[in-house]
Amino acid sequence: MGGHARGRLIRRALVGALLGSLWPLTGFAFANVEAGQQIENEELPTLDGRREMLLSRKALANVFVFFRPSHDRSLKALKAMAACEKEFAGKPVRWVAVVSDSQARDEVRAVVAEAGIHMPVLVDEGDRLYGKLGVRLYPVVGIVDDKGTLLDYLPFQQINYCDMIRVRIRHALAEVDLAAVERVDNPPKALFPNAVPGAVAKRRVKLGEMFLESRQWTKAVEQARIALEKEPAMAAAHALMGQALAGQGKCDEALSAFDQALRLDPGSASAAEGKRGCKAKR
Repeated sequence: MGGHARGRLIRRALVGALLGSLWPLTGFAFANVEAGQQIENEELPTLDGRREMLLSRKALANVFVFFRPSHDRSLKALKAMAACEKEFAGKPVRWVAVVSDSQARDEVRAVVAEAGIHMPVLVDEGDRLYGKLGVRLYPVVGIVDDKGTLLDYLPFQQINYCDMIRVRIRHALAEVDLAAVERVDNPPKALFPNAVPGAVAKRRVKLGEMFLESRQWTKAVEQARIALEKEPAMAAAHALMGQALAGQGKCDEALSAFDQALRLDPGSASAAEGKRGCKAKR
């Protein structure tokens, strides 16, 4: 990616940071991939001259961080990663740091040593991975499951950053549910003066719809449940629940969800279509 294009991405990211809430919305940190979509695996050279894959299919959680040396936020993010790396030692978690090949190797080694991370450091040749994902911010942590699905991403934050990484890894390991993730994600409302009503629920519905496309019914149900906890009268969330339950073969429960969606929004095409499909199977 050229310097001018990268500069435009950075400027847009800064504008988005000023206009949006402190927590990233879908598509903010990565321009070309969203939570729920697949990440293509990549083999890259390491800082010490070997070659390693970005993702491991043997790991239930793949955690990678894009960073820059001589960048205060990157150092803080790497230190948070180092703390989490120790905590999950021995568990099926893959840790990787990614740095541009334009960065001086000595500077990279110095910041890695200061942060105390032990994960491999991959060198992004020609910023190919940077461009493929559309990385808008440094540093940013991505979390991917064993099937290559991007579960979430976290641009650096001063507050609770390690906690946010930790709870997402624990969710990928099936140690906690999405409600635990929500509790960590929602500090006092005073931090969100520009929050849009219903934004969290809409984000959950969108992510759930992505899980529907990949037939991950259980994950779609989880997203619908969280959305409904936030906005019980959101027709799209009821429709999502119906579609996910129908995918699991639970048509009786799905019909109830579709009916509720249609009561709230008689024009809901997804609810109407899902209801017809369920009735055809009975």
